[in-house]
Amino acid sequence: MTDHAVLPALARPASSRTLRLGVWLNEHAGTIALVAVGVSVMIAGGYALFLGGTLRFYDEQVYVSLTRSLAHGHGFTLDGVQATAYRPPGYIVELLPVYLATGGSVLAMRMVGVLALAGSVWFAYLIGRRVHAPATGALAAVVVACYPLLIYTATTLYPQVPALFLLLAMIETGLRAMPADGNTGRHRLLMALLAGLLGGVLTLTVPTFGVTVLGFVLWLMWRQRRTRGRIMWRSVAVVIVAVAVLPVAWSARNEAQLHSFVPVSTNDGVNLLLGNSPHATAGSGTNADISSYEAVAKQRQFGEVLLDRFYTEQALLWIKANPGHAAVLYAEKVANNFSYHDDLATSGQHSSAQDLVSALSFYPILALALLRVVLFRRFPLRPEEKLLLGTIVVNVLLLAVFFTRLRFRVPLDALTIILAASMVTQFLLRRNGKQLGPEVA
Repeated sequence: MTDHAVLPALARPASSRTLRLGVWLNEHAGTIALVAVGVSVMIAGGYALFLGGTLRFYDEQVYVSLTRSLAHGHGFTLDGVQATAYRPPGYIVELLPVYLATGGSVLAMRMVGVLALAGSVWFAYLIGRRVHAPATGALAAVVVACYPLLIYTATTLYPQVPALFLLLAMIETGLRAMPADGNTGRHRLLMALLAGLLGGVLTLTVPTFGVTVLGFVLWLMWRQRRTRGRIMWRSVAVVIVAVAVLPVAWSARNEAQLHSFVPVSTNDGVNLLLGNSPHATAGSGTNADISSYEAVAKQRQFGEVLLDRFYTEQALLWIKANPGHAAVLYAEKVANNFSYHDDLATSGQHSSAQDLVSALSFYPILALALLRVVLFRRFPLRPEEKLLLGTIVVNVLLLAVFFTRLRFRVPLDALTIILAASMVTQFLLRRNGKQLGPEVA
């Protein structure tokens, strides 16, 4: 069955009024994006002021504690004595300058997320231009600026929105390192260096994005497989080296202080067990009961590294002993990535109104993004769209290996918004089957 049979209305050219709207968006896209950045700062900044200096979640307390330890010269430690790698260092290092400058103001540290969201709005615009047209970037910027879950997460001391900024910035600068972008050889090398460093920081901020960083480097290589110029391959080499610098340095620190090879953090084991154990469910997350494992670990007096390995081994043993249950649970966790609410371990942080806002803001965007994929034959996917789609799919599958949370999905929502904006502008900018609006290489 063809698209014409399934969606005959979508085959019609855009009306003159719709077309004028698309053209207007194209012509004023840059201004709209700048306004969206300002709106983002106003809304998220205002909400941060409303929240003030109260820490609502346990994870926030941990991030502040680690930042405080670094600021007071005790190193990366929770107790001021014993070195740790229980949390990735990227977000803590991002908070550190603000902590030092403001004497540890929680409100000031919230502004890190607010500014990261504003930067993400701008980069969503830049990438949207590449995906389809300036109008796509403008729409993406506006939606990212006003998206409730992004605003909520940006004002909480969580690393996901800073990670989104790093992800979008890495993609944009990496694309600028490609010859097709029209930049000089020296400029491409500079962009390659910046993209690599951003990828390294991203890996140390949210380690699961390390797979995305690797995939992005491979995608850049594949896209330029027919390019013979030495500058291009130098750019790829620069990206690879720059990506590795910071993670390798952190691994060396862990080897020296923990006397073991720890690539990023030592919480992978407990996260794997929370998502793969007898009491784990699709949405249980940190609520899963792993007390029996904790009792054994306490009895054996495991250190941080051995504890991480013990939890990993126990999770893998459970999966091996219960392959059918584990497979069903994994599928349920994949589906739960698209849920509109969490079962939170912290009480009093959930409401029906929040659920309603989450559902009404997310599912229409998801539907438009899925429609963009379904209509790939009528509107062929550009390479950048395939990159965004692949990033979403890989991370959804990867997150389900551990356990799922709405905030873990936040960076993927921004990519979904860009795809949804592309779907809208595919129709806004068509007349008599011909595409209007310049595409950005």
